[in-house]
Amino acid sequence: MKTTVGIDPDTEKHGVAIYVDGKLADLRKYNLVEIIENIITPDLLNAANETVFSIENVCANDFVYSRNMTKNSKVNMSIARNIGACQQAQTELMRMLDHFGIKYVLHKPQSGNWAKDKNKFQRVTGWERASNEDTRSAAYFGYLAA
Repeated sequence: MKTTVGIDPDTEKHGVAIYVDGKLADLRKYNLVEIIENIITPDLLNAANETVFSIENVCANDFVYSRNMTKNSKVNMSIARNIGACQQAQTELMRMLDHFGIKYVLHKPQSGNWAKDKNKFQRVTGWERASNEDTRSAAYFGYLAA
């Protein structure tokens, strides 16, 4: 059994998409502790299955780039802090995966992912249940590795 866990890193709760043998099986929002409790289980660590985390690499982002830059320096500082916090959340996730010896791949952030395109997300994955921008983004990055 091949399990792919797509992750859209965020400061409070990561978008999480779980693919089993290439089929989208679950969408969630988990913080780091919830990922450990619900995904990094003893069964996963001891199983003969193949598990990989597929992560949007927010660390590849500059703090403020042309798409989100404003003329207001306070707003730019707020954007930079938010991006930095997401980058730290990704770093902590990767440290945890390294600790448990779990493989992961990083993908540059990409325009055209499914975050804002629910119809495309549903067409490609067949998912009809609830989703949001974070879980659809996680599903996109999981799909790339599934």
